Amino acid sequence: MVKNNSSTIMNGNNHTSEHMITLNIHIPHDNVIHSMQFDIQMLINDICYNIQQHLLMTIDHDLSEYGLFINDAQHSVRSYWLDPTKTLNYYALKNEDHVEYKNRYRPLKIRLLDGTVKTILIDDSLIVAQLMVYICTKFGIANYDEYSLVYDIDTDDSINNTKTATLLRDRSLQRTDKKMEELRKKCHTDDDTLWLDQSKTLRQQNIDEQSTVILRRKYFFSDTNIDQRDPVQLNLLYVQCRNAIIDGTHPVTYDEAIQFSGLQCQIQFGDYEESKHKPGIIDIRDFLPKEYAKTKNVEKRIFLEHKKHIGLSELDGKVKYTQLCRSLRTYGVTFFLVKEKMSGKNKLVPRLLGVTKDSVVRVDERTKDFIQVWPLTHVKRWTASPNTFTLDFGDYASAYYSVQTHEGQQISQLIAGYIDIILKKRKDREDKTAGNDIVDEEATMIEDIIAPGKATIIEPNCPSFDHVHQKNVYSPPIIRGTFSDSTNHSDHQQQGNYFSSQIYEQAKSLSNNQHSNDGTMLFSTIENARNTTYTVQSQLARELQMEQHTQQTQSLSSIMDNQHQYSIENRLDVSRQILTSELSTINASTAHIIILTSDINNNHRRNIDYNHSLSTAITTITNTLNEFSKEINIYINIINDKTNLIDQTHRLCIKFNYLLIFIKIL
Repeated sequence: MVKNNSSTIMNGNNHTSEHMITLNIHIPHDNVIHSMQFDIQMLINDICYNIQQHLLMTIDHDLSEYGLFINDAQHSVRSYWLDPTKTLNYYALKNEDHVEYKNRYRPLKIRLLDGTVKTILIDDSLIVAQLMVYICTKFGIANYDEYSLVYDIDTDDSINNTKTATLLRDRSLQRTDKKMEELRKKCHTDDDTLWLDQSKTLRQQNIDEQSTVILRRKYFFSDTNIDQRDPVQLNLLYVQCRNAIIDGTHPVTYDEAIQFSGLQCQIQFGDYEESKHKPGIIDIRDFLPKEYAKTKNVEKRIFLEHKKHIGLSELDGKVKYTQLCRSLRTYGVTFFLVKEKMSGKNKLVPRLLGVTKDSVVRVDERTKDFIQVWPLTHVKRWTASPNTFTLDFGDYASAYYSVQTHEGQQISQLIAGYIDIILKKRKDREDKTAGNDIVDEEATMIEDIIAPGKATIIEPNCPSFDHVHQKNVYSPPIIRGTFSDSTNHSDHQQQGNYFSSQIYEQAKSLSNNQHSNDGTMLFSTIENARNTTYTVQSQLARELQMEQHTQQTQSLSSIMDNQHQYSIENRLDVSRQILTSELSTINASTAHIIILTSDINNNHRRNIDYNHSLSTAITTITNTLNEFSKEINIYINIINDKTNLIDQTHRLCIKFNYLLIFIKIL
């Protein structure tokens, strides 16, 4: 490796030494290092251009394909590409640090479910979510948001045992129950599917040039529209359905298994020929679930079914196969093996928790019969911790549904993914029907992941022709049902493995005189917020007046009556997560109000957007504060300590009331 003399790249006029940094630019292709000095205010894109202009390289290349790369030889997952839109001082680089200047594009091996492996060039600097658009486009798949990548353990295990062991280490350490592991294998759950994190790059997930990933459908949302006109997706869906039936993911009766096997023969072998298709020419294990493989005369039954489909083309056969598969009760359900508390007993028992495009289901772990179904629109919020996952159905259920699982984050991401797809489809419909008086009477669910102290304001997307008004996070069943076709959007942030979600219902379309009454609407919002705050304060005052004896005798018993399915420890954990999330929401909205009202000399402060944004922030705090007071009451009853927390909540209400008064004066 050769190290050449240094050169200086300035940005603008003269700069002092503290604005400069010396970097060792490594050119892997030429195996040389050039010491260069840069202004820390320069964009990474400009630095790349200057490197190309000042250094003599033996390769001709497109500048747009090259970038700067920080290579951590000891921990490859810590290696990263520098964003060309950022300045150099954005990164924590020091003098004499080594930076590679190389091509961002590298090969990626992708295996399809039918076993074929294709290699394509991908941009190594992009996160998986961005790569899915390019990958699906290359394969002719339109709805890229329903697909994702899975780490191919079987292929890479023989190549890199160390990497495979690392990927599985965390899960193996968490799981010590052998019976649960055996049951998990029988149920064919999604627990062990190593889906790649769409918010990270491939390199951050230890996927290098030698690794192989699998392209699979993760979300079963718009698959009902797949037919002969889309042969690529039809084949992928057929293979995924076939594998799920053969391995037992979808339980089928003997007659149903024969039907599927007959169609599979038609697809693979074409029309039935008596002289050719005889018992013994097929491997039963590739056509039937293992429980039916040893049934007497089963091959004869399969070929009799095969004979019924003479004249059916391969594409038509795949369509018929997938249509038959969609009729199964377990189709489109992603299963997770969890433990739930047995009713009336202090004992945890296995249960399957399923997620579909429109519901969450409790499923019998042995028969896969549905025990209970909750529509997604009934979910008020959900939370995930390292060892538990909890669903809150608001007024639709008398208690939370909490289970013990190490896959809480995976379940949460799956629910969030379905909701993102729902919102995207809804927005597409709105764009197509803009200007029409079409009202979509359906609740919209939005995941809101907020890190304490780092929350961002939740603001609805406000079309030029209308406004959206945020209401409470959920409504009782008796008044749900009338909503507008506008959509609320929230910024996503994350802290650890904790997640929280909220449902936002939307108001009807406003009348034509809405613009003239916007100031009145803000005034009404402030008055409503003050009345709600007074109500919360009154409730807190009544709590303080309760006798100590009543506190001790009724608190735990009432909680256990309402939350009899869950242990005190789990309920306390859930309560902390909810309170933390709600405080973060209050902080974020308060910060937004301060920003909106900070410039008192701005002549445009009283415009419609200003009033609407201010009303939205106030409403968010009001609703969240009301929910916070209810949850704090549950929390203090569990820990038997009311005075301090109630006093602090009371002070929070007072401060919010002062803020409302100042806003009203402005």
